Amino acid sequence: MALKDMRKKTDIQKLLDNPGSSGTVDIPAGEYEGNFIVSKSCTINGNGSVLWNSSGPVLVIAAENVTVNNIKIELTSDNIPYEQMVSVYCKYGDTKFSDVEINGMLLGIKGEEQYWGFPRIVDLGKLPAEREQSFALELYAPVEADIRGELYNVNLSADSLAVGFNTVTLTIGKIRSGSLLYGCIRIRSAVERKIIISGEIGGEDEPMSANYMLCSIQRDAPIRHSEMLERLDPVQLATMPEPEAETVESSYEPLDEAVTYGGESGGTEENVLIPSGKRIPLSMKQYKIELLYKSAKTEIDMDGYLFMLNNSGTVSSDKRMIFFGNDRSDCGSVHYLNAADKRAVFIDFGAVPKDVERMVMLFSIYGNKPDQLFSMLEDAEVSVLCENGVHMHMPLEEGIQCRTILALGFEKTGGVWEMISSGKGVSMSLADICRSYGVTVLS
Repeated sequence: MALKDMRKKTDIQKLLDNPGSSGTVDIPAGEYEGNFIVSKSCTINGNGSVLWNSSGPVLVIAAENVTVNNIKIELTSDNIPYEQMVSVYCKYGDTKFSDVEINGMLLGIKGEEQYWGFPRIVDLGKLPAEREQSFALELYAPVEADIRGELYNVNLSADSLAVGFNTVTLTIGKIRSGSLLYGCIRIRSAVERKIIISGEIGGEDEPMSANYMLCSIQRDAPIRHSEMLERLDPVQLATMPEPEAETVESSYEPLDEAVTYGGESGGTEENVLIPSGKRIPLSMKQYKIELLYKSAKTEIDMDGYLFMLNNSGTVSSDKRMIFFGNDRSDCGSVHYLNAADKRAVFIDFGAVPKDVERMVMLFSIYGNKPDQLFSMLEDAEVSVLCENGVHMHMPLEEGIQCRTILALGFEKTGGVWEMISSGKGVSMSLADICRSYGVTVLS
């Protein structure tokens, strides 16, 4: 990301962090690369701006009583994992939208997060001149929605969509040769979604048969979408993606002696820089993970938290959550290295129970001082020390305006554990994170 773009991103985030006395945020007209987070109740006036990123969520709304007006929120890439196809994630269900267009999923608003079936782009190719023609579009809507066309001499057979599968006829009137057909179909519910329609008038081919079906929806698509939604991790959704760091190539040859976790390694330590958002197969069994930093602007009390999750994405018992009140898992495979220091965790993957399929490692600032954020740390990193002497370092980006970070994820695939580097700020409260993983939180 260019310095100018980063400055723009920082400026927009500052506006979102500091609503005016009227509770209003005015975003200057323009295009801004996200990702962004709204952490205070406010009304956002977009003034026709575009917020975009190649992966989502582009905008996380982590506060109640937020209204968003006159803005477009767009994903610019289709070749991304399912969990990144989110334009907007609302932590609370009361967010209101007016004149907001999205490209991607809207999660957190009742009904809107279910499957929407429509093509983003329909290219009609070359069409005969001076002939009326009709085409059919099959669309799927999880809630009732309005639909309208914005194309010259083109009419739609319906002005609304019912819940479920819909067939809409697109009728193109007589248009002279040499004309370009370009416009869109807008689908409006809580937000607006758009189908781009294009074509060229003047082709010599015979017109397509009446009501030719331009697109159809697979019958199991809504069910498959619902199944994918159930597997989405709300903590992952509430994280704010950071730019990737440079990857340093390294070999992972095991050493003759294992690491002793008192601070001395049994061989020559090999330092490896790892970027955020990478999957790394783990060939060793034992690892030490901790958060390190050079200094802090004020004294901060910080703890590490590790959740051992089953196939439903929850802990099977409170003993499968490692935190300041539980130093060791019931199986002994995960524990703090030092009872006084809750920022260093030991994991023995060889002893992790078979019913544990995922693990999530977070670090969170303790206490109720909202001004204590990870942005107060200088030269912070997540350190991963392997038993073979390899020392992986994942630097945290400066300026994380959150009290909790998702440091690492671990997933078991085909019997092999993989580490997913993150280092992203999480907009959810620690209590909400615990509840999302099946932990009972006493008020």
